[in-house]
Amino acid sequence: MKVAKREQQIIDFLETRGEVSVGELSEILDVSVSTMRKQLAVMQASGLIIRTYGGVMSVNRVPDESFDTKLHKNISEKRRIAEKARSLITPDATMALGSGTTVYGLCNLLDDLSHGTVYTNSMQTADYLSHCAGLDVHISGGIVRGRTGTIIGNEVADFFRGLKQVDYAFIGCDAIDSNGDIFNDNLSVATVEKTLLMSARHKYILCDTSKLGKTAVAHITNLKDCDGLITCQSSSDTAERLKFLTRIIYA
Repeated sequence: MKVAKREQQIIDFLETRGEVSVGELSEILDVSVSTMRKQLAVMQASGLIIRTYGGVMSVNRVPDESFDTKLHKNISEKRRIAEKARSLITPDATMALGSGTTVYGLCNLLDDLSHGTVYTNSMQTADYLSHCAGLDVHISGGIVRGRTGTIIGNEVADFFRGLKQVDYAFIGCDAIDSNGDIFNDNLSVATVEKTLLMSARHKYILCDTSKLGKTAVAHITNLKDCDGLITCQSSSDTAERLKFLTRIIYA
């Protein structure tokens, strides 16, 4: 198994377990304890995991905020952003939709499409769109993060990487800094979102103003590699300062 793939498997495994011994990891991944220790040392130096006595733990020590809790934050902004994103989608489109509540808001506006195809790693999005007669809905396999309904893991990355290029990709994020770098609070989610974006011709970031000018632990991509940032206007000029990187689309 390639080192990079094994690294991602370790991160994904820690998403569900939180902490595990080096010996158990070596058995699960079928490598020697010495090889595993060397890889874990490299991963710790890169800030990907935290070493403990005889084991390793996830860097994501703060419990996930639940999907339902996030759903009730910044409702008005998220709705306007979702409506603006919907206006960009043409009939018969193929789409890759990430997880998160703003993207979920967009999926709630797709039931008027007579035809279309959606690929997603969100349990909530797949469930909602499965009731829309005009849409073909495909959901990835992988590890389900229980509190958020987001599916992560190598299977998800392979799912999006294997797609014939779709028309649109829409993802949310947890932060966008002053340089236009886009972040998620979770390493495994960031890996999936990056691959999801790469599957599309047109790439859009949905982000409410509370997340602009901030940073987080896991880098996804930069705005210069996207077709647009969909956000709302505010008293801050953070979004305006990013317009040299990509198109700023105000909702």
